[in-house]
Amino acid sequence: MLFAATLTALLVPLTEGHSQGWPAWTKAMLAAAVLLAIITAIVEKATEARGAVPLLPPSLLSLPSMARGLAMITLFSLGFGAFMFVFALTVQNGLGANALQSGLAILPMAIMFFIGSVVSPRVIGRFGRGALAAGGMVQALGLALLIGIILTGWPKVGLMELAPPLVLIGAGQSMLFSGLFRAVLADVPSHLAGVGSGVLITLQQSGLALGVATLGTLYLVQEPAGIAQAFATVIASQLLIIVALVLSTGLLPRFSSHQAHAQPVEM
Repeated sequence: MLFAATLTALLVPLTEGHSQGWPAWTKAMLAAAVLLAIITAIVEKATEARGAVPLLPPSLLSLPSMARGLAMITLFSLGFGAFMFVFALTVQNGLGANALQSGLAILPMAIMFFIGSVVSPRVIGRFGRGALAAGGMVQALGLALLIGIILTGWPKVGLMELAPPLVLIGAGQSMLFSGLFRAVLADVPSHLAGVGSGVLITLQQSGLALGVATLGTLYLVQEPAGIAQAFATVIASQLLIIVALVLSTGLLPRFSSHQAHAQPVEM
């Protein structure tokens, strides 16, 4: 409950603050979010000290592989959540596509993400952390190409023109995403695997929501000045996140044979 209250106090003002003109209640909720986060950490530590299993066990979060992996998966999810949000707005509000056309436009990315998730265990098993870095670079290339197509062709951009960069984005992020999932759980004791997975999914979903609340708001702030420029700004922010993740892959644990052949993951 405390963690949920913390997220609510953080996300609501970030989501509504711009449209409401940042009234006093938004600032109060942000301050409350900081206080609730501190209380949550204290309660979680006390709960584990009593022998119970809290939602966010401090002993698990103190594992280097989990701490680093969770930070990276949260950043990844932040960028992904923002991408999905602004892509739909840009294609529909800017290019005049309907909801069905918008969904079909992103299909190349979804297909490549699925294929990449299937083959990623073998690739990661052979190349280890290098596979994550390579996947991130492929995704970064796709994001850069997408920005270029939008800025140079706007507003006469065909949905089919978006397919090539979306293929690269889907293929690259599937490798990075799969590897980050395995990195987070690499050193989690087997009897706490369920708890570790729960923490991972919780922060992943929190990252998705935070991406919409932060970078999504940035898009809405800049949209009146130009949809293409607003889209490029948000995607460039995601690109910087991916570059940072690529540079951080060396901090992750090496993958064992068992980890590399784990089942594919889904967004």
